[in-house]
Amino acid sequence: MNILIDGYNKSLHKKDNQIIIKEKENILDAIKASRISSVVIIGKGYITFDALTLMAQNNIKLISFDYFGKLNYILESPDWGNVKLKKLQYQLSENKKGINIAREIIKSKMINQKSTLTTLNKRKRISLVDECRGNISKQINELNSIKLTNNHENVKMKIMGCEGKASHEYWNAIKLLVPQKIGFEKRTKKPTDLLNSMLNYGYAILASEITKSILINGLDPYCGLLHFDMDKRTSLVYDLIEDFRQQIVDKTVINLVNRNRVTTDDLDKRNNSIKLEKRKLIVGKIQEKIHSTINYNGEELTYAEIINNQSNNLVKTIINEEKFRGFRLHW
Repeated sequence: MNILIDGYNKSLHKKDNQIIIKEKENILDAIKASRISSVVIIGKGYITFDALTLMAQNNIKLISFDYFGKLNYILESPDWGNVKLKKLQYQLSENKKGINIAREIIKSKMINQKSTLTTLNKRKRISLVDECRGNISKQINELNSIKLTNNHENVKMKIMGCEGKASHEYWNAIKLLVPQKIGFEKRTKKPTDLLNSMLNYGYAILASEITKSILINGLDPYCGLLHFDMDKRTSLVYDLIEDFRQQIVDKTVINLVNRNRVTTDDLDKRNNSIKLEKRKLIVGKIQEKIHSTINYNGEELTYAEIINNQSNNLVKTIINEEKFRGFRLHW
């Protein structure tokens, strides 16, 4: 079981073998520690030493994000295993094999961008959206033509250049597919508009699921393949999240905006964050999506299972030389 704690004045306590969730002095839930795999915090509150000890004893990961999707910290019980895997992962970030995986991830992202635009434009049939889709296809062709040389930084920059151009086309199309009144102009991590604030919040929830899958599979979330390593940045999370943004977050929040389930009145202008009640709605919808089932490669799987499989597939690629395939949906 994964627990998401959002908002203010929340706290975690221990009682016997249970984790107790409180809001001020009111008990919201009491869950056996053995049933919990991770606790994700997006908000402010506190946790007791006893609760931390019980979580460590049950190998429960504690992950905290801010409202803009930035990881604050990860707490987990000591990991003495996976030394060989981590060594190979660090080598992968600096060789052709790792660059090839990075290109596969970005190619899958572009394919998913096209698929999302196809779905969102199915009824509206806006010609400029179709034009943007065509321009993303051109970037896929450009991506395929990049030669993998020993100058890894140069190759990374070329891949990210293609990704940037494709994303520019994607968000130009999204602008045409959402109400003009919400004031969306372009994608930014420092939002002043409703849609960007919703996207940032949704990506934070998705990032927690990606981070959990990376840790469970013994990988280092701070060592990426495409995104350059920086202190305190979970570069591998930024890599693996790329293929899932569109299906899980983008379509969910755009649907909420287009149906007026979340409006500009729900944006707190003091810090450009979504008000608490609507955050609860967004959390519920994205968690519902993450645990919804789709037919993927002939199997009925939840997105959560697919996310975990992608991290596991990366491990197999690192250790067993298996070919890595990005997550992609064609429509």
